[in-house]
This record gives sequence, structure tokens and C-alpha cells, in this order.
Amino acid sequence: MIYKAVLSLCIVALTSGAPRRVKRQTANEVATRIVAVSKSKPELLSTAVSQADPDLLRVALTDADPKLLEVALTRAKAELLGTALTEGVDGDLLRVALTAARPDTLETALTAADPELLTTALTEAAPNLLGVALKVAKVKLLAAALTRGLSRSCWPLLSV
Repeated sequence: MIYKAVLSLCIVALTSGAPRRVKRQTANEVATRIVAVSKSKPELLSTAVSQADPDLLRVALTDADPKLLEVALTRAKAELLGTALTEGVDGDLLRVALTAARPDTLETALTAADPELLTTALTEAAPNLLGVALKVAKVKLLAAALTRGLSRSCWPLLSV
């Protein structure tokens, strides 16, 4: 009788400690990981992995449009990619940038922006306004807005 009780407890203990079924990845998650591994420039992937806040890297690899992630990992300046993935950046704003932007506007933001202004855009902008700006802006105007052509004092206008 004691033998059966001990055996039952051991089985319960073993099954409760057994590995759980792993969550299946979505098609988008698989596509973003394929982009990250096969299409990215090694120095940009290294920057993303070594400098990124883990939560922001998760946003990029889970929610991003694969075509936009490819832009980020093949055409960005390493410094600006690091800025976009740095701790303090709002994950929701990063998600907007990696899902709502056009490829040319995302490329502009990750190649022409002043790092401080890019940080401001990814920490203080209203998500809907950032989405609209990255979706409809002319590249030259966006470049001017993300450089010293638009002072930091104007950013509150985008956080209405």
C-alpha cells in the first residue's frame, strides 16, 4: 500500500515537472526570424542582438512586418538601429514603426535621423500620429523632421 502511494506521488511529481508543450510560432514570427537569420547584414544583426533591450527585440521579432524588418536589418545605420532598440523606447511605438511604416520612410528614419530625435519619436509620440507620419510622409520632409531641421521643442505637437 505504501509502495503504491509513493509510486503515485513519484508519477505525479514527474509529470508535473515534465516540459510543457511549447507555444507554436505564428507565420509572421517564422517569417521575421527567417529575415533576421538569412537576409540581415551581419553587423546590423550583431547590433540588434547585442544592444537591444530584450523586450524590444521580442517586439521586432514577433510583430514586425517581415519586409520592414528586412529594411531595418539591411539598410539601417548601426547606431540608429541600436537607438531604436534601446531600453526606454516604447514597445508600442516600435511596433507601430515596424508595422505601419512604408519601407522608404522606415529606411529614412534609420539612416538620416538624429539619434536624439529618433529616441524622442520612439518614446513620446502618439502611436496613431507616428503611424500616420510613417505611412504618408514624403521622405524629404521626414528626413528634415528627424534631423536638426525640426527642433525637439516641436515634438509635443506629435504627442497630442
